[in-house]
Amino acid sequence: MKKSDLTCPTCHAGYRRIELTSRPGAKGEYRCLLCDEVLETFDGSTDIAIRLTVQPERTFDSDFGSS
Repeated sequence: MKKSDLTCPTCHAGYRRIELTSRPGAKGEYRCLLCDEVLETFDGSTDIAIRLTVQPERTFDSDFGSS
């Protein structure tokens, strides 16, 4: 088992990545849950799980809440 971290290059969300080399996984891709950027493409040779761990702060317009 290999553990590592990923960071989305677009919105800077943080992800934990776990790879199980002992069993095959599914082919496909994983996209950022916040901005839909492709973070990784899988070939199916290993089983990979990715989980959102750090959600970046969102900024609001400076007019928000001012009266």
